[in-house]
Amino acid sequence: MNPLAIPYDLDPVAIEAYRRDGWVRLDRVLTAADLQPFHDAIVSHTIGFAAGLAPLAQRDTYGKAFIQYTNLWTKHDEVRPFTLALRFARLAADLMEVPGVRIYHDQALFKEPGGGLTPWHQDQQYWPLDGVRCITMWMPLVDCPHTMGTMRFASGSQRTGYLGPLDISDTSERRLERLITEHGWAIGEAGDMAAGDATFHDGWCVHGAPGNASAAVRAVMTVIYMADDAVVTAPDNPSRQRDLETWLPGLAAGDVAASPLNPVVWPAPSA
Repeated sequence: MNPLAIPYDLDPVAIEAYRRDGWVRLDRVLTAADLQPFHDAIVSHTIGFAAGLAPLAQRDTYGKAFIQYTNLWTKHDEVRPFTLALRFARLAADLMEVPGVRIYHDQALFKEPGGGLTPWHQDQQYWPLDGVRCITMWMPLVDCPHTMGTMRFASGSQRTGYLGPLDISDTSERRLERLITEHGWAIGEAGDMAAGDATFHDGWCVHGAPGNASAAVRAVMTVIYMADDAVVTAPDNPSRQRDLETWLPGLAAGDVAASPLNPVVWPAPSA
């Protein structure tokens, strides 16, 4: 049977941890063997995309944090089964405790050797989806010791909701570091991860990652999901306006977030 269609054995303790902390780590979401074909495709396409980028030293803080290649599932047939996998989508729905989910988008996030920190941020501050349950799966394609820059989270920060338009930057790092101290949020670390392990985090959970102190590329693939009844909200900043046009084309405030780029992936469309 296709491993991407087999349900993951999700412990109720993990659901409770996600509800409490806004994030959870799950081991062996895919085995290394099952991941390998997607590793090869995602790495090949992302490295090809990166060839057009400026050298690391010439980029700003955001650019030094990672190579970001988006919506691979719409461009590369070999990646499509990964992004649309029932195994991942069901995990997203179960952790958010919703009956169904849609794709928002996918993205490869590769942190080069010497790549800088990923500043503290909230993913959902970029998305015109206020009040919508959203979750990101973050899966390393290679074994990643923490020195490569695996994830860190401000546990419980998701309960504060939207903290305002703070794009990933030196400013978001300073302001959110201050809020973490003020609120006393404990920092949770993903730690050393094997290829095929994954973290899942809420769209409002404050998170980031250290720089890559290793000599190898931190190759990661992410998939972002939203509740299948998600409704678009009016963009209140330029980043949200760009996201509306890019990931929700043709939609406006009040519309169900159901453009052709946002198919329902759980329950299975044929169910």
